Amino acid sequence: GLSFSGYDPSAGGSFFYRETEFDRAVSFISSLKEFFFAHEFLTWTYKRINVICVSPEYSLVPDNYWGDGKEGHLLDFCFSTLELHCLTDILKEQQAKLVFGVDEEVYEFCSRSLLHPFFSHYMTSPLTLWTKESSASLPRQMYVVIERKRMDVACYAQGKLLFVNSYPIDQSDDIVYYILYVWKQAGLDQEKDQLLLAGESSSQMRVLERLRAYLRHVKPVEIPSEAYLLGTDVTKAPMDLISLLICE
Repeated sequence: GLSFSGYDPSAGGSFFYRETEFDRAVSFISSLKEFFFAHEFLTWTYKRINVICVSPEYSLVPDNYWGDGKEGHLLDFCFSTLELHCLTDILKEQQAKLVFGVDEEVYEFCSRSLLHPFFSHYMTSPLTLWTKESSASLPRQMYVVIERKRMDVACYAQGKLLFVNSYPIDQSDDIVYYILYVWKQAGLDQEKDQLLLAGESSSQMRVLERLRAYLRHVKPVEIPSEAYLLGTDVTKAPMDLISLLICE
């Protein structure tokens, strides 16, 4: 499906967030076009339009590896998905770039139909925010976000990114297994380091309770207070969108 949000920076509490589901029997691009032409507000002029791409096809590349044209080759090497338009986001603090792919038809349609859209990957803003938070903390952190059938994991040591990956999940057992496996592989300390969990409240509480049997410092991710000033719908928004609002 599709989610969309907007706000007026000069009007406190104006932020809104909405979701819509598409018919799985119809191609995504057809549903996207139908939704777009049925909602006139999508054609209005805005100060900035962000198109956040939720795609599992992404990889991080150090700046010292980078060279013209290599991003497309890297995407082809890592993923077998065809007809992806290759894009990159800058992770300045990590001296790296996030390479990701977007369906070519979706990219072309959004580029034509929206006024100067800014494309970014859904992991870019959370990674930027977590880097800042981790830099101010002595213990190392693992951040986990649970969204429907997907789990994102990132580990930090005082602002330095140690690990990042996304996993498909079907049940809470998968979540606990992946978290504890990554925790061990990243060399995190069960007594000293922190696990911060965000996502759907029902899944979040079940997972937190199970993890507390293995890790001492486990807690939910708190939405920064400045985000609440935008509007009450912030509590409905996913972590990537909240991070984008804060980082902007």
